[in-house]
Amino acid sequence: MESIEHKIFTYNQRTEIILGWRNRNFSLHKHWEPNYSYVNYIRKSDGYPTKSYRELVELTAQIAIWNKQYDMFFRGQNHDYKNKKEKSDIYPSICRPEFNPKGKYKASIKTHTIDKRLVQLHSFINYLSSTEKYPLRIRRSKNFLEMDYALIQHYGILPTPMIDITQSLRVAATFALRKSKTGYLYVFGLPYPHGSISYFIDNNIVLVKLQNSCPSNALRPRYQEGFLVGRFPFSPCKAIGDNLATRMIAKFYLDNSDDNFWDSLFMPLSEEILFPKKDEKMSELKKKFQDFQNNFNDGLN
Repeated sequence: MESIEHKIFTYNQRTEIILGWRNRNFSLHKHWEPNYSYVNYIRKSDGYPTKSYRELVELTAQIAIWNKQYDMFFRGQNHDYKNKKEKSDIYPSICRPEFNPKGKYKASIKTHTIDKRLVQLHSFINYLSSTEKYPLRIRRSKNFLEMDYALIQHYGILPTPMIDITQSLRVAATFALRKSKTGYLYVFGLPYPHGSISYFIDNNIVLVKLQNSCPSNALRPRYQEGFLVGRFPFSPCKAIGDNLATRMIAKFYLDNSDDNFWDSLFMPLSEEILFPKKDEKMSELKKKFQDFQNNFNDGLN
């Protein structure tokens, strides 16, 4: 993915203007104006503090108005993972290092590890095609490999070159605060999609709209209003183009320590909506992956 190098509007540098007389009374009033900034500044920041969902709606709406050249997408995380230069990194699962004994990511990942993961991913896709009554490669163009990635990534079956994002602010905020009182919500500026799967050759971006790309019995992608984004074309080596953080327009630090972030009208999505238990596609994929692993292991013996 091509990074955003030019100036952007952001909240991390907005300026407070002090006004004087108002309604015949002299007092200090706050008026905010956006200032220009850069993606690297956003990545280094701690995130703009936000204590309510209503405030978050207003802030992200203004971000969209200030940066109309991009369509806005969101992602929520419990933690803000930063590199050695103290910048946020958001890489696809296939490019993420393995965990060390302390439960933290290792400092780097080797190319052969990515290549091994990619081989396993494509082997599983081929296995799915061979076991389907109507193989995927017959039912649609072979160029739509990213659609296969989409299902496998969104259901967490295997690491893929794609990253989960959404256009639902509520979904992203729910994920950010799902397991803790604080979290991070990121806003990304991407080209406006023009179909179920959108290729932006000049920006080296592929964007998949899951609602239009997944089978009708795949519930999770629809409930989460999910998209997937990745570098196009993908190659089996970690590169700066895999880092979605290079298109970060804003970063918000969500604080629910006083339990007032949500209210009676704006509640977080329930676990059943985020991860529906009666999701037939999830059960089907997990069973086929287990069969795939068993067949693979049998072939080694």
